[in-house]
Amino acid sequence: MYSKKSLSLLLALGAFGCFMPTTFANETPNAHSLVENNNLIASPNYTTVITKEQIHDNHYKNLAEALSYANGVTVNSGSLNTSHMVVRIDGDDRVAIFVDGRRMNMNKGIMSGRASYDLDLLPSIMNVERIEILHGAVGSTYLNYDTPAGAINIVTKKGDKRETTVDLAAGEHGSWKVKAITSGSLDDWSWVATGGFDNVDYMKYKGTDDHTHEMPNSDNNRREMAYRIDKKLTDNTSLTFDYGHLSNDTGTWISKNYPQDYNYEKLINHFALTYNYKENTETPAFLAIYHYYTQGDSYIPTSLSDQENEKTYSRWENTTQGIDWHDAWKISKDHTISAGLTYRKDEVDNINNDYNNIFSGNYNKSMDNFSVYLQSTRRFDKLTLTGTSAYNNNSEFGGKYVSNGALDYKADENTVIYASLSQIYATPFLDDLYFNNAHIQGNPNLRPETGYKGSLGVRYKLNPTSNINFNAFLENIDDPLGWRYENNKFHAVNFENQKKRGFQLEYNKIFSPKYDMSLAYTRTITHTDFADGNGNQTDVNAVAPSSYKLRFSYHDDTWHNNILLNAVSGRDTNYYSDSNYYILDANLNYKINDQWSTYLKLANITNVSYETIGSFLDGDCPAPGRTVLMGMEYTF
Repeated sequence: MYSKKSLSLLLALGAFGCFMPTTFANETPNAHSLVENNNLIASPNYTTVITKEQIHDNHYKNLAEALSYANGVTVNSGSLNTSHMVVRIDGDDRVAIFVDGRRMNMNKGIMSGRASYDLDLLPSIMNVERIEILHGAVGSTYLNYDTPAGAINIVTKKGDKRETTVDLAAGEHGSWKVKAITSGSLDDWSWVATGGFDNVDYMKYKGTDDHTHEMPNSDNNRREMAYRIDKKLTDNTSLTFDYGHLSNDTGTWISKNYPQDYNYEKLINHFALTYNYKENTETPAFLAIYHYYTQGDSYIPTSLSDQENEKTYSRWENTTQGIDWHDAWKISKDHTISAGLTYRKDEVDNINNDYNNIFSGNYNKSMDNFSVYLQSTRRFDKLTLTGTSAYNNNSEFGGKYVSNGALDYKADENTVIYASLSQIYATPFLDDLYFNNAHIQGNPNLRPETGYKGSLGVRYKLNPTSNINFNAFLENIDDPLGWRYENNKFHAVNFENQKKRGFQLEYNKIFSPKYDMSLAYTRTITHTDFADGNGNQTDVNAVAPSSYKLRFSYHDDTWHNNILLNAVSGRDTNYYSDSNYYILDANLNYKINDQWSTYLKLANITNVSYETIGSFLDGDCPAPGRTVLMGMEYTF
């Protein structure tokens, strides 16, 4: 049993991804968590947990910003720069995204590498209890055999005491935000409601000519709201209703040398109803049904009052209907059996006024996917073994059995060794199969990706105030999916093979109750055989071959301050203006009293010129320069 003092120490050490065993003896597991759903062991993965305190102290604009500071994780604009936000774990964009255990990825894809979800579509960050990031195959009930990079789960807040917080901020470049969250409970009911507006008029960047420029058509206006209502039925059962809405209108500038006047408007309406049972036991369970509607409109605005009449107008719609069930049974004090199933139906409709429009998909298709799994977790003294077998049936590609295994060995009180080996099986997206216009051609004859990923790691507690975490991985994929440019058109193809390998090394230190720091390094190497006769080739467009992250924090009763360094090296200068960049950010928070607080966010303090995505033209896709945002928070 951990004391309150030792638990506080572990939470401090958990900042930005150090070893944090989030399930302790005698603590009730959480069925909607990736790391708390089994009381035998912490998840046998390299794991990061970003807490609500860290989210608040850094006043992250959104979930994409919060994830960008986690070790081994990169976040950058996807296709067309401002339209999508893509996350990579271990240099791989095949990442599963969950909200309270419900998978959010779209079988449509988002036309940005192998990513299948846009982080910009996730719920308001004010409604987030914590963010869980697991590298590789998840050793729990949430199978991700098609996303070998790992999984991210956003656990939302549940209403408790009656409290309302209003957050107002303004800064450079016409940026401002107004956000609020209110929560409460009454008898067997509890609720949380969030909403807000977020606006930026334009982006400024420092170019390769060492001058600051304003990017045309780089405005962004976001409106969001979310509701969660919980009803307690009995001591061990409850119902949860979730609703989320987002509309985001952004300028799609593409590049500085080829600025475009396209607008890109996103819309989501998500509903979910969850029946939670066996709560407050060692094996909690749930059954969820959900409906996700996601829409993207693109067009060049003119004098027409109705955008749908624009010649350049196109729209894609992705509707997902799904059912998730997860349960577990305690066979003995050292043996747990878990099982579950997931059924999803994705329907994609494309509407456009011009076949030649690069955004026009020109297809209307659907895809059904059914998965069922059985998992056994068994402890033998210091060793815990986890094995999972699953069957997946896809309406386009038929059935496939997959499996994975993991182990966790506690050598002594200070040392834990963990490892995993998992199969990879990923079917093509609907866009890969059927997208069709004058510039992009899908391929209905594509094959699923298959392969494996293995990892080995060590968590070591140096002393009561410091620890290190090391993890290495190896990934091999046959028939990797991608796009080949031939005859003035992009074609969806299966390449021959892709290999990834790398490691993460992390050190965390608490100097005193007021000062602490975290230092992390990640190295990722990718080789792909493009079936062009040249064999394995290095990924010359790698976003972050070597990544360095450093955080210093100071906190007392009134101040919560963080200085953050993000650095990257080893990039190919044929695609980037410089092989390296070093970005310094700072978040300063001052608590005036129990109700009022103020904060200052400084991003890219030294106004560095850099890019987060590559281009053949020097510095063609610049990242934002220095920005300043000042805000006030009022809680009552």
